[in-house]
Amino acid sequence: MQNKASFTVRRLAVTGLLAALVFIFSWIQIPIGQIARIHLGNVFCALSGLLFGPFTGGLASGFGSMLFDLTNPAYIAECWITFITKFFIGFLAGLIAGRGQKQGPGRDVLGAAVGSAAYVALYLVKSFIVMTIEGQAQGAIVTQLYTKGATSLTNAVMAVIASVLLARALRPALRRAGILPLDSGRSAKG
Repeated sequence: MQNKASFTVRRLAVTGLLAALVFIFSWIQIPIGQIARIHLGNVFCALSGLLFGPFTGGLASGFGSMLFDLTNPAYIAECWITFITKFFIGFLAGLIAGRGQKQGPGRDVLGAAVGSAAYVALYLVKSFIVMTIEGQAQGAIVTQLYTKGATSLTNAVMAVIASVLLARALRPALRRAGILPLDSGRSAKG
Protein backbone atom coordinates (compact mmCIF):
# COMPACT_ATOMS: atom_id res chain seq x y z
CA MET A 1 0.00 0.00 0.00
CA GLN A 2 1.40 3.36 -1.05
CA ASN A 3 1.52 6.21 1.44
CA LYS A 4 -0.66 9.16 0.30
CA ALA A 5 2.10 11.57 1.25
CA SER A 6 4.70 9.82 -0.93
CA PHE A 7 6.04 11.74 -3.87
CA THR A 8 5.69 9.81 -7.13
CA VAL A 9 6.79 10.80 -10.61
CA ARG A 10 3.14 11.45 -11.46
CA ARG A 11 2.72 13.72 -8.45
CA LEU A 12 5.93 15.54 -9.38
CA ALA A 13 4.63 16.07 -12.94
CA VAL A 14 1.25 17.31 -11.70
CA THR A 15 2.93 19.65 -9.21
CA GLY A 16 5.19 21.02 -11.95
CA LEU A 17 2.27 21.56 -14.32
CA LEU A 18 0.23 23.30 -11.64
CA ALA A 19 3.20 25.46 -10.63
CA ALA A 20 3.58 26.46 -14.30
CA LEU A 21 -0.11 27.46 -14.41
CA VAL A 22 0.30 29.54 -11.24
CA PHE A 23 3.38 31.20 -12.77
CA ILE A 24 1.72 31.95 -16.14
CA PHE A 25 -1.52 33.24 -14.67
CA SER A 26 0.39 35.46 -12.24
CA TRP A 27 1.50 37.39 -15.33
CA ILE A 28 -2.10 38.10 -16.34
CA GLN A 29 -2.43 41.21 -14.23
CA ILE A 30 -3.65 44.76 -13.82
CA PRO A 31 -1.08 46.86 -11.91
CA ILE A 32 -2.46 49.18 -9.23
CA GLY A 33 0.19 51.88 -9.09
CA GLN A 34 3.65 50.69 -8.08
CA ILE A 35 2.57 48.72 -5.00
CA ALA A 36 -0.15 46.23 -5.91
CA ARG A 37 -1.72 44.25 -8.75
CA ILE A 38 -4.83 42.28 -9.52
CA HIS A 39 -3.91 38.93 -11.10
CA LEU A 40 -5.15 35.41 -11.76
CA GLY A 41 -2.31 33.45 -10.12
CA ASN A 42 -4.21 32.91 -6.87
CA VAL A 43 -7.03 31.22 -8.80
CA PHE A 44 -4.64 28.42 -9.72
CA CYS A 45 -3.11 28.34 -6.23
CA ALA A 46 -6.54 27.53 -4.78
CA LEU A 47 -7.46 25.23 -7.67
CA SER A 48 -4.28 23.20 -7.12
CA GLY A 49 -5.28 22.47 -3.54
CA LEU A 50 -8.93 21.79 -4.36
CA LEU A 51 -8.06 19.24 -7.02
CA PHE A 52 -4.90 17.59 -5.72
CA GLY A 53 -4.85 18.07 -1.97
CA PRO A 54 -2.86 20.08 0.53
CA PHE A 55 0.73 19.10 -0.22
CA THR A 56 0.59 19.10 -4.01
CA GLY A 57 -1.54 22.25 -3.93
CA GLY A 58 0.74 23.98 -1.46
CA LEU A 59 3.92 23.11 -3.33
CA ALA A 60 2.48 24.13 -6.70
CA SER A 61 1.23 27.43 -5.21
CA GLY A 62 4.53 28.17 -3.51
CA PHE A 63 6.84 27.22 -6.36
CA GLY A 64 4.77 28.86 -9.11
CA SER A 65 4.52 32.12 -7.18
CA MET A 66 8.17 32.02 -6.15
CA LEU A 67 9.21 31.54 -9.79
CA PHE A 68 7.13 34.57 -10.73
CA ASP A 69 9.01 36.60 -8.10
CA LEU A 70 12.33 35.36 -9.44
CA THR A 71 11.52 36.83 -12.86
CA ASN A 72 10.81 40.32 -11.49
CA PRO A 73 13.65 42.34 -9.94
CA ALA A 74 11.20 44.12 -7.62
CA TYR A 75 10.23 40.81 -5.98
CA ILE A 76 13.40 38.68 -6.06
CA ALA A 77 14.54 39.44 -2.50
CA GLU A 78 11.22 38.27 -1.07
CA CYS A 79 10.71 35.16 -3.22
CA TRP A 80 11.24 32.84 -0.26
CA ILE A 81 8.56 34.69 1.73
CA THR A 82 6.23 34.40 -1.25
CA PHE A 83 6.81 30.64 -1.33
CA ILE A 84 5.72 30.38 2.31
CA THR A 85 2.72 32.70 2.12
CA LYS A 86 1.35 31.38 -1.18
CA PHE A 87 1.91 27.79 -0.03
CA PHE A 88 -0.93 28.34 2.43
CA ILE A 89 -3.50 29.08 -0.29
CA GLY A 90 -3.15 25.64 -1.90
CA PHE A 91 -2.41 23.84 1.35
CA LEU A 92 -5.43 25.13 3.28
CA ALA A 93 -7.76 24.86 0.27
CA GLY A 94 -6.77 21.21 -0.16
CA LEU A 95 -6.83 20.43 3.54
CA ILE A 96 -10.30 21.83 4.14
CA ALA A 97 -11.87 20.68 0.85
CA GLY A 98 -10.42 17.21 1.33
CA ARG A 99 -11.77 16.63 4.85
CA GLY A 100 -14.66 14.27 5.44
CA GLN A 101 -16.70 12.20 3.05
CA LYS A 102 -19.13 14.82 1.81
CA GLN A 103 -18.16 16.34 -1.48
CA GLY A 104 -19.65 19.48 -2.77
CA PRO A 105 -19.10 23.08 -3.61
CA GLY A 106 -19.54 24.13 0.04
CA ARG A 107 -16.27 22.47 1.09
CA ASP A 108 -14.51 23.88 -1.96
CA VAL A 109 -15.77 27.40 -1.21
CA LEU A 110 -14.72 27.12 2.43
CA GLY A 111 -11.28 25.71 1.54
CA ALA A 112 -10.57 28.32 -1.13
CA ALA A 113 -11.87 31.11 1.11
CA VAL A 114 -9.79 30.08 4.14
CA GLY A 115 -6.66 29.58 2.03
CA SER A 116 -7.11 32.94 0.33
CA ALA A 117 -7.92 34.76 3.58
CA ALA A 118 -4.85 33.26 5.26
CA TYR A 119 -2.70 34.50 2.39
CA VAL A 120 -4.17 38.03 2.58
CA ALA A 121 -3.46 38.18 6.32
CA LEU A 122 0.10 36.86 5.92
CA TYR A 123 0.77 39.21 3.01
CA LEU A 124 -0.42 42.27 4.92
CA VAL A 125 1.59 41.34 8.02
CA LYS A 126 4.69 40.81 5.86
CA SER A 127 4.11 44.12 4.07
CA PHE A 128 3.70 45.97 7.37
CA ILE A 129 6.93 44.49 8.75
CA VAL A 130 8.92 45.26 5.59
CA MET A 131 7.63 48.85 5.36
CA THR A 132 8.34 49.41 9.06
CA ILE A 133 11.89 48.06 8.71
CA GLU A 134 12.39 50.32 5.68
CA GLY A 135 11.50 53.27 7.92
CA GLN A 136 8.50 54.47 5.95
CA ALA A 137 6.23 57.07 7.53
CA GLN A 138 3.20 55.71 9.37
CA GLY A 139 0.80 57.51 7.00
CA ALA A 140 2.49 55.97 3.96
CA ILE A 141 2.33 52.52 5.54
CA VAL A 142 -1.39 52.85 6.26
CA THR A 143 -2.14 54.08 2.73
CA GLN A 144 -0.15 51.25 1.14
CA LEU A 145 -1.75 48.65 3.41
CA TYR A 146 -5.23 49.84 2.38
CA THR A 147 -4.30 49.59 -1.30
CA LYS A 148 -2.61 46.22 -0.89
CA GLY A 149 -5.50 44.97 1.24
CA ALA A 150 -8.13 46.01 -1.30
CA THR A 151 -6.28 44.43 -4.22
CA SER A 152 -5.48 41.29 -2.23
CA LEU A 153 -9.12 40.90 -1.22
CA THR A 154 -10.12 41.35 -4.88
CA ASN A 155 -7.64 38.61 -5.84
CA ALA A 156 -9.02 36.43 -3.04
CA VAL A 157 -12.64 36.80 -4.14
CA MET A 158 -11.67 36.05 -7.75
CA ALA A 159 -9.68 33.03 -6.57
CA VAL A 160 -12.57 31.59 -4.57
CA ILE A 161 -15.16 32.03 -7.31
CA ALA A 162 -13.03 30.91 -10.26
CA SER A 163 -11.24 28.02 -8.51
CA VAL A 164 -14.49 26.52 -7.23
CA LEU A 165 -16.10 26.76 -10.67
CA LEU A 166 -13.02 25.32 -12.39
CA ALA A 167 -12.69 22.50 -9.85
CA ARG A 168 -16.30 21.54 -10.37
CA ALA A 169 -15.84 21.56 -14.16
CA LEU A 170 -12.47 19.74 -14.20
CA ARG A 171 -12.98 16.96 -11.63
CA PRO A 172 -15.12 14.68 -13.85
CA ALA A 173 -12.69 14.92 -16.77
CA LEU A 174 -9.66 14.38 -14.51
CA ARG A 175 -11.35 11.31 -12.98
CA ARG A 176 -12.15 9.87 -16.41
CA ALA A 177 -8.54 10.43 -17.44
CA GLY A 178 -7.33 8.58 -14.33
CA ILE A 179 -5.52 11.64 -13.00
CA LEU A 180 -7.80 12.00 -9.99
CA PRO A 181 -8.90 8.99 -7.97
CA LEU A 182 -12.64 8.41 -7.80
CA ASP A 183 -12.75 9.68 -4.21
CA SER A 184 -10.40 12.66 -4.96
CA GLY A 185 -8.66 11.99 -1.68
CA ARG A 186 -11.82 12.95 0.18
CA SER A 187 -12.81 9.68 1.75
CA ALA A 188 -12.13 8.69 5.32
CA LYS A 189 -10.01 5.74 4.15
CA GLY A 190 -6.38 5.67 5.29
